[in-house]
This record gives sequence, C-alpha cells and structure tokens, in this order.
Amino acid sequence: MFLKWIVPVAALVVVLLAPDGLYSQSPDAASVQGALVNGTEGGATPAGATVLLHQFGVDSGSVDTFETVTDAAGAFSFDDVPPTPEDGSAALVALYGGTRYSRVLSPFELSALAQSGQLTLTVYESTQDVGVVTTASQSIIITGIDASTRRIATAQIFTLENHSDTTLVPDLSAPPMIGQFSFLRFSLPADASGLDVSTELVGGEVIPVGTGFAITAPVQPGEHLVSFTYTAPYEGDTLAWRDNTLQGAESLRLLIPDEFGDIAVGGMAVLEGVTLGEVSYRVWGAQDVAPGAGVNLQLSGLPEPSWVTKIGNPLSEARFWFGAVPVLVAVALAGLLAWGVIRRRPTGNAG
Repeated sequence: MFLKWIVPVAALVVVLLAPDGLYSQSPDAASVQGALVNGTEGGATPAGATVLLHQFGVDSGSVDTFETVTDAAGAFSFDDVPPTPEDGSAALVALYGGTRYSRVLSPFELSALAQSGQLTLTVYESTQDVGVVTTASQSIIITGIDASTRRIATAQIFTLENHSDTTLVPDLSAPPMIGQFSFLRFSLPADASGLDVSTELVGGEVIPVGTGFAITAPVQPGEHLVSFTYTAPYEGDTLAWRDNTLQGAESLRLLIPDEFGDIAVGGMAVLEGVTLGEVSYRVWGAQDVAPGAGVNLQLSGLPEPSWVTKIGNPLSEARFWFGAVPVLVAVALAGLLAWGVIRRRPTGNAG
C-alpha cells in the first residue's frame, strides 16, 4: 500500500512578480520579509521556526531554496534573494510543531502584499486528539462486480473537517492504548485487497490497523479529501460488513449503478436515485452517525457465476475514480446527494 498524492505540484507554488513592497530597490539583490502567525487561540509566538523560500526557474526547471529562522516575534527575512523571473514561481513553507505549512498566493494577493510589504503564513499548535476531525460526508460507490470470482470493486470518498484551531499531529512514538488513537482510521470489509489511497493530506503513510487502515498524516484545520478503492470477496450472493464510522458521518451514502441489477441493501434507508454523468445510481443513506457508532451493511442479490461471467465495469477500472473524485465531490455528491435536496422514498424498505 502506498499513498498517492493528488494535489497538483502547481498548487504548491506561489507566483511572485517581485513587487516593490516585498523586495528592496536593488536590481541584483532582494529582501523578502514576513511573519508567521499562530492561528491557535492562546498559542505561542512561532519563534525559532524554520522558513523556506523555493524559487522555481522557468527555462531550466531549476529550484533555488533559501532558508531562515523566525525571530522572537515570529518575523523572518530572506536577504540577497535574486529577483524572481517574471514567468517564474516560488513557494513559501514553514516547519512548525511537526507539520509543514505552505501558502498559495494569487496575483491579486501579491498586489496586496506589494502595498503592505508583509507576507504572513498561518501555523497552528498541535494536538493528538483525533476527535477534532469529523466526517462531513462519506460516499461508498460500487464501481464493478466480477461474478466469475465473486468479487466487488468499491470506491469510498470522505470529506473530512478539522473544526478546531489546532493541527492533528499523530504521535507514533509509542503504541496507543486500547481504543485510543491519534490518527485517522478507516474500515474495510473482511479480506479486502488491492487498497489504493488518494488524499490531499501531506506527509505520513498508510498503515494497516485492526479491520482497516490508518493515515498518519497531520490534519490541519479546514476541509480535506480522502478517497480509496479496493476489492472484496462475497459468498453466494451476499456481502456483509460493518462500517465503523470511526470519525462519525454527518451524511453517509451508498451508490450502486442501475446496470448491476436489483441488488438489495440492508442497514440504510432508501433514497431517491441520481444520475452522475452517464451513469444512473440507486442510493441508500444514513445521517448523523456518531463516531464509532457503526453501520451494519448487507448487499444481497449479487450476481453469481453463470454463462455471464462479468457485468458492469471491469474491476481494474476502479482507478477511474481517482481522476473523477474532485468533480464528483465538488459538484455531484456535495450537491445532488445533499440531505437538504434528496427526498426519502415513500416506502421505508431497504430493497
């Protein structure tokens, strides 16, 4: 297992056009000044923190890195920095509390900096309380069924939210006590294989934990996306597993393409179906699931081996979801499947 980072490299660079407010008047040497701001209420002044400035060349593809340390007031200064080429770019990075923070600036923001002469980057104090992170939405999407081998391919999409003013930084220095973990955990069906994880979180790794896996990356305040795909075996025509909802879930949804036939689902209420792109889905859901409360899911009526050995998308096509996830979450799943929009069907039966 390994972590695939879906955040584009371009999202980590800052386009600097060398405004007068940031640079000295010398055409050969520049002084870039700014300060780190602690976004945690009552947090310490970020003194003695390492700050990096990366300059990316345009023609040669070279990268020049400058390093400094904040003073007692959290201020920093890079001296003798060559002017950034007009078509070049740069990234400002701070290392604080075991976490790497970076800031992306638009041309409009650069214009404002040129007037103020200050560049600020917000950092946060760390916490090991995983309870600061909750799941705003979780979608389980059946992407393929192989009747010949009785395996089902699934993609899960999580929108996580750190609602605190601290960064969750997992402590891996000592084994956690039973029931106490400082990192994000996710459930998998029994004997699941082919796990492939994609996330916007930077750093850390994917490790097996209990009946699923964990991500040890720091989680800064705000929203973050995590998705993963896997395949799991089923017996007869049934697949049952418990989703432990370890971070809770304000909205939990299960989507199965209409083309897979009349598959029945137990454990969640039937919702109105939706169409995403060219695929129509039947939808089931639950709302306001408490952390660790769990949902017992059961799929029945799955296809069994016959002269038709495979239906739907090949299992290998589950990787498609890595490319489609941002669009689905931002447009379809965050909109069409919102609980304020979806109407519950008149019948309460899950089938």
